[in-house]
Amino acid sequence: MGDNAFSIATLLIIVPAAGGLVALSMMTRRAAALASLVTFLLQSALLIVGAVQLSRYADSHASGVAPTCGDALPEQGARFVLAQCTEWFPQWGIEYHVAFGYAALGLIALTTLVTASASAFSWWADRPRPAAMQGLLWLTAAALTGLFVSRDLVLFYVFFELMLVPLLVLVGTWGGELRIRATMSMFIYTLLGSLPMLVGVIATGVAANEAFAKAGGDLADSATFSLPALSQLVADGGLTLSPWIMLSFIVAFAIKAPLVPFQGWLPLAYRQAPAEVTAVLSGLISKAAFFGFFVVVLPLFPGRLDDWPGAVLTWVALFSLVYGSFAAFRQPDMRGVVAYSSLAQMGLIVLGLMAYLGDGGTQGVSGAYLQSLNHGLVSAAMFLLIGIVEIRTGERTFAKLGGLGTGRARLATIGLVLTLVMLAVPGASTFAGELLILSGVFRGDVSGMVVGTIGAIAVVLAAMYALRLIAGITMTSSAQVAEDSAPAQERFGADLGWRELLIVVPAIVALVALSVWPNIARRSMNEPPVAIQVGADPLVASAKETDH
Repeated sequence: MGDNAFSIATLLIIVPAAGGLVALSMMTRRAAALASLVTFLLQSALLIVGAVQLSRYADSHASGVAPTCGDALPEQGARFVLAQCTEWFPQWGIEYHVAFGYAALGLIALTTLVTASASAFSWWADRPRPAAMQGLLWLTAAALTGLFVSRDLVLFYVFFELMLVPLLVLVGTWGGELRIRATMSMFIYTLLGSLPMLVGVIATGVAANEAFAKAGGDLADSATFSLPALSQLVADGGLTLSPWIMLSFIVAFAIKAPLVPFQGWLPLAYRQAPAEVTAVLSGLISKAAFFGFFVVVLPLFPGRLDDWPGAVLTWVALFSLVYGSFAAFRQPDMRGVVAYSSLAQMGLIVLGLMAYLGDGGTQGVSGAYLQSLNHGLVSAAMFLLIGIVEIRTGERTFAKLGGLGTGRARLATIGLVLTLVMLAVPGASTFAGELLILSGVFRGDVSGMVVGTIGAIAVVLAAMYALRLIAGITMTSSAQVAEDSAPAQERFGADLGWRELLIVVPAIVALVALSVWPNIARRSMNEPPVAIQVGADPLVASAKETDH
């Protein structure tokens, strides 16, 4: 990195971290809100600068090549670089290696938008100690951003663990009556995944240290835990890691996602956390699991995933999709529906990732990335809307709600739009994501027609819980509900005002933009941050030959 250049990846970590610390030090609600607003604007400006720099980089390099420390400067004398490599613990081969690519761009933009909306919700809800809450939300965003730009396995692990700290404080301080139990449940489950993952990181470094020495050439000078170098070494056949090491990573990511049978912490945490914290848990924290599969499991264990471990993980993801859909339909409250729908969607996303070794691998991985963005926006917006309903009515269960859409056009419209996106109607970005995933799954080496067929049927099950959710909030479905919903209708009051719209509408605008112009995420979907061994799609190749 040049002496006068700034690393965009590092700045993207510093801004929310500094903004969070400033917000924590504020004494008033208004000052904390101002600090959050400034943090959001600065982070958005950095993302725009980064997108411009990435465009210049793409023009001067081959498509699909992620920025590296050696060629991150698109031109001499640039003020910003896209990657940074600095010695951290050189005696152990650990670097501070961060890079800002298209895949990170989409996920960091999602993180920034959802965190800003959650901060706005906490300001609107007038939470006790609002400065502390908003500061912790931005510190969580900083840890997530660091995770998305990390290209060193140890650094990745550090950020993976750091993001849990402010979340535990948020749930334990501002949660419901069972908040301590929910916090302990999150901590224990995460600990059960974190300790084996730490062992896996160390074991990877031990195996890689010897393999790099034997490889020679440029790889001999690579940092021991460099994810791009490890990926290259695996692709060249110089490193084959144990399936037990892979299992340590998979368990940690499956808990964070979560996938069945590691979802035990989910119902209590999603119900006890404040709505804005639940939006972050569902919309963002699960994306850390997706990214872990994306940059660690797929690049470092392609041979292992092509065997029985890949088949087991595929069926676990499929079962999570089916189980989550049925469980969501049976929930008596709004939060339960969205919580278990998140479990189902994460199963679908992992299913797409597991298709990467087949002929449709590119489609499966691209669809998984797009669906991650879709799910983050939909689930966060839903939880924030649910939070508004809860605060206005004081109710959570469907038995005491219903009919809130009558005479409230803005509430009904927002609820309908989010429901249509959850349903993945043709034209919605979720439809494109599901279509790409299923196309890849049908042609996957470890999935195939049977898994693809079950997955396609399970996707249709979203209609059950999505329609039940919107009907339970905005419509009157039975005489019993009508009898109990009148007080809730009265307590809700007038239609959504500009403050409530400011909280929910940005995520809806982003969803509409992805639906109208999905090409905006094309590079993010097709340029993984760490090279993975995805084969050429024969259908695409035959189409190109036909054109010629």
